Amino acid sequence: MKRNQLIGLGAVLLVIIIGVIFFITKGKPGSVTTGLKKPSALTTRILINELPLAERPFTVLVPHSTNRLFTFVTIGANKAQTASLDLEYQSGDLLKGARASIDSPIASPFIKAIILGSCSTGGKCTFDTDLKSGTEKFKLTFPGQDVTHLLKGDFVFLSGQKNLPDGKVSFEPSKLSAKENMIMMNSFGLPKPLTQETLLYPVVISATSDKLITGTMTINQAGVTSAAIYDGTAYQPLKIVSKENAVTVALSQKPWSMNAEITRDDEKGTKESVTLYLLGPIVLYK
Repeated sequence: MKRNQLIGLGAVLLVIIIGVIFFITKGKPGSVTTGLKKPSALTTRILINELPLAERPFTVLVPHSTNRLFTFVTIGANKAQTASLDLEYQSGDLLKGARASIDSPIASPFIKAIILGSCSTGGKCTFDTDLKSGTEKFKLTFPGQDVTHLLKGDFVFLSGQKNLPDGKVSFEPSKLSAKENMIMMNSFGLPKPLTQETLLYPVVISATSDKLITGTMTINQAGVTSAAIYDGTAYQPLKIVSKENAVTVALSQKPWSMNAEITRDDEKGTKESVTLYLLGPIVLYK
């Protein structure tokens, strides 16, 4: 009995000793835990659409004749240290997403085909239909800067929707152009710099052929004095009609073009040479 009592007493003393050591150690200077985490050196501020126009890459989405994919093109992003692209778009009542990886150093132009759908590992693909509008988020970081620049803009598949989601720009194509596969978008930057001050954002219409693009574009923007359209070489004056806080433009132009090679992931990674057709950018002068 005495032996059991001694064992029990020893166990109690051991617990007391461990408790004393714990509290002494916890109370030592420099070991106090505040519960606050130090900010990570990788944490940066995100600035949305604050990158100056002259420093923004010219960025477009160009449809493919199959409507199974489109081609992402960005020119001038090589000034950035890192970049990433996220897309969201509406297919019927569903919201779909896509992401394009951009390796560093960044090529200029950087060109990548993005599937409008998904493919299994076995190569079987399903493609989205009833395409309407979408949002493009382009993240860029630059050497020596502790911020991340996020360029955010809208695009629409003109066969399914006639206005950009922000309500600023709409395009009503003529009967002939309405049959074409076209995308209208905010191109973020410009293919060639401007010296005049601009308003809103550059607007581009991309297509699958060099056919004349005709129709009426309405832009809800106050303070516009004049406008111009890029023809692949230079900016040409564009006639506008101003009314209250909006301008209308009667378009009847052929797009300019650029050649590219894309990888058709919808065709098991085969290469294809394509011609990309672009109308604009259309820019508004203050």
